Amino acid sequence: MSDEHPFEVDQTITLLEDWEFDAEYRLFRDRMWDAMNCGDDPGFKATHARYANLITEKHTILERGPEPRTAYNFTINGETVTKRLSSEAGSGDRKRLKAVDSELMAVWEHMWRSKAVLPAGTEILIALITPLPNFDEGVVRLQVTATTHPGLQLKKDGGPLSNGKRSFVLRGAQFRHATYEISATEPGRTPGI
Repeated sequence: MSDEHPFEVDQTITLLEDWEFDAEYRLFRDRMWDAMNCGDDPGFKATHARYANLITEKHTILERGPEPRTAYNFTINGETVTKRLSSEAGSGDRKRLKAVDSELMAVWEHMWRSKAVLPAGTEILIALITPLPNFDEGVVRLQVTATTHPGLQLKKDGGPLSNGKRSFVLRGAQFRHATYEISATEPGRTPGI
């Protein structure tokens, strides 16, 4: 895809195949993130585990650092723990601390991303398209109108979500991985709502 928008606001698309895409936490409501099981993605869990290990290693290095040390409170597994950390590493740990900090920065970029899947047959209303000239870089607000995804079922059907809670935002580039057909334009709808 390039500058062209493949669909318009108020059109409905129907997925022809299961669609796996990268979900960004900041573009999702918490309930949608949970409903789509984004926190259960193995890659998401592995990234968070790696981050926790790196933080533990950094704390260990700074606990060995030179005086003066400052007391910091951390919540670990629901308990408040006080650690006395130096503001710098000792001479033997400086190189490792620099490597840990670099890796923490690299891991941080991936901490808030997860794989999500919508099943074939899901109907999605295009609620909003950002007016950027490059569709790949823009964002699209989607409203799931019908799906067999168990986490996205409506309350009236025994599911966890109301209709208003079934919207999320994706970057335009994510549509490269989707196979869909444009099925309808919703008449009488106010654009962007």
